[in-house]
Amino acid sequence: MRLLNAVVESISNHPVLFIFFRSIFENNFTAIRALIERDLQVRKGLRTLDLACGPGAFSDLFDGDDYVGADLNARYISYAQRHRKGAFVVTDARKVDLPDARFDQVLIFGLLHHLPDDDVRAVLSEASRVLRPGGRMLVIEDIPAVSRLNLIGHLIHEVENGDHIRKPEEYRRLYTAAARIEREEILRSGICDYYAAVLVV
Repeated sequence: MRLLNAVVESISNHPVLFIFFRSIFENNFTAIRALIERDLQVRKGLRTLDLACGPGAFSDLFDGDDYVGADLNARYISYAQRHRKGAFVVTDARKVDLPDARFDQVLIFGLLHHLPDDDVRAVLSEASRVLRPGGRMLVIEDIPAVSRLNLIGHLIHEVENGDHIRKPEEYRRLYTAAARIEREEILRSGICDYYAAVLVV
């Protein structure tokens, strides 16, 4: 298990490998991309912050919009700047180096399950700060595998470096302290299960 952890960590730090393996395990993010297109306004000229954007895998959905991808990993941002459209910045999601009310909507995918509760509160506070009044967040986070038969999904969670994978009700408790939940659902993306919520500030 320790060897698998090291392999996953190595893949996570390499943008091309990260995209390749996540695309395999998650069916090229088909379900996630459909969710983003449904719950956020894309290609309508809105100002969007993709917080913890990684290598910018979803930036193409916002082609023509005022899109900013932000991530703490400089290698991901460097890759995105070379290969994706939009603006990309290195910043900590707990203290975003961007102005108040800068955005109409925020996307957070696969970040909060890496963070303890206090850091999640800080991220949600920063996302609320950079949103205009009435702005919306779409937050999509890993949950424990729903089916006991999803053995690969269980294994991925064992070796992945997300130490704070929560049940939906635990995410919900954190979210409602920061914003109003407009809609929520549980979905499967490839072998991974997620809790998705639209929050309004």
